[in-house]
Amino acid sequence: MHIDRANLNNLTQLWQHYGSQLLYNDDQLRLNENISWPNRVWADMTTPVSISNLKQVVNTAPSTALFPLWPTITKDGSAATQAAVDALVHQSPDWQLAMQHTAMALELNKQQLINTHTTTRYPIHIKRLRDNSDIAAWVATGSKAFNYTIDVNVITPLLAREDTQILLAYNEHFQPVATGLLLKTDDVVGIHQIGVPAEYQGKGYATQMMHFLIQCAKKWQADYAVLQASKSGRPVYQKLGFVDQFLITYLQRYKS
Repeated sequence: MHIDRANLNNLTQLWQHYGSQLLYNDDQLRLNENISWPNRVWADMTTPVSISNLKQVVNTAPSTALFPLWPTITKDGSAATQAAVDALVHQSPDWQLAMQHTAMALELNKQQLINTHTTTRYPIHIKRLRDNSDIAAWVATGSKAFNYTIDVNVITPLLAREDTQILLAYNEHFQPVATGLLLKTDDVVGIHQIGVPAEYQGKGYATQMMHFLIQCAKKWQADYAVLQASKSGRPVYQKLGFVDQFLITYLQRYKS
C-alpha cells in the first residue's frame, strides 16, 4: 500500500475506533460520522468531493461537525495535487477553513536507533495504560493540552484493542505531563494525540515522548510511522526525520 493511502487509512481507522456510523451513502458519496467526540464527518478517500457533495454534507451532517478534505487518492495510492481541494474550498458558499494539518511519514528502517535514556534536565517516565486506573488522568491531560474536551467513553474501549497503545508521561514529581496514542494498521503505526498542557511546555516532554513512540513503532515491526501535524508541530516532526506528504483541510460550517 502506498504510504499516502496508508496514512489516511490509519487516520480514518482511528476515527472508526473512536465510534462511528454510516451517515449517508449513494452512488456519488459515502459519509461516515463519529457518534461523539471528535465530531468528524468524512468521505471515502478515493472519490473526489464535489461542490454538490459539499451541499449534501450540509444537508446531512451535524452543524458542529468538522469535515476533512484531502487530495484524491489515485489508483496507485498516492495523493493528487492540492489544487482541486483549494479550488473547492474557495467555491463553497457553506463552508469555511477551520484548520489544516500536514500528513507526514517517517521510514523507520532509515531512522537511527535513539537512546531514550539519555540524560535530560526534565526526565519523564512513560507508561502504557492497560486498565482504567490512568484513563481519567490521560483524558484530563489531553483535554488541557488540546483545549477541547476528550470523551473518556471514547478512549476507554481502546484499552482492549491489540492494535492500539495509549501512553501517558509523568514528570519527576509524578504529575501527568504528556499524552500519546499509537494505532497499527498493516505495516504502519500512526502517532496520534501528542499533547502537553501549556504549563508543562518548553521542557522537552513532547520530544521525549516522540522519541519513545518512534521506538515503540520500530519494536512493533512497522515500516513507517505516520502522523498529521499542526502548523506548530510540523517543524518538530521534521527535525525527527518526518517528511511532508499532503495537506488535510478541515472545513466547518459558516455560522448564520
